[in-house]
Amino acid sequence: MTSPELHALALQALKALGYYVTLVVMMRLAGKRLAGQTTTFDLLVLITLGASVQGALIGEGLAETAVFVIVVFATHRMLAAVCRRSRAIRHLVRGRPRALVRDGVVIHEALEAEGMSHDELLAGLRRIGFAEPSEVRLAVLEETGHISAVGRD
Repeated sequence: MTSPELHALALQALKALGYYVTLVVMMRLAGKRLAGQTTTFDLLVLITLGASVQGALIGEGLAETAVFVIVVFATHRMLAAVCRRSRAIRHLVRGRPRALVRDGVVIHEALEAEGMSHDELLAGLRRIGFAEPSEVRLAVLEETGHISAVGRD
């Protein structure tokens, strides 16, 4: 392989790292709710944004594509390993769990901060078996974007 070819592959690896960082930032800006409470429209927007960024960065040719895919996959695996070992990094990348309901009372400031509507909260509670927030001692939007809850009884 010639020096210009190696340079092109190294540049492609850097573009792949930039792409991955862009995806992580987009997910953090979109909020935890996107991961667990995704609507079809949310998913379509996220896929379109990711594909647009990828299309702008991926090089031409099989070698460039392979480098891009391998670097993105390896970076993802490494970040997952770091997140397993470091709570601080995990919270930076995924966010922190946030209470949405406490002792039957909806915490509206938390809903607003997470970009979640009251109706989305109610739907999430129904999905896990609670008809009303008044039935819940604690409901939390987890790092994964899913709602978990403990009943009052």
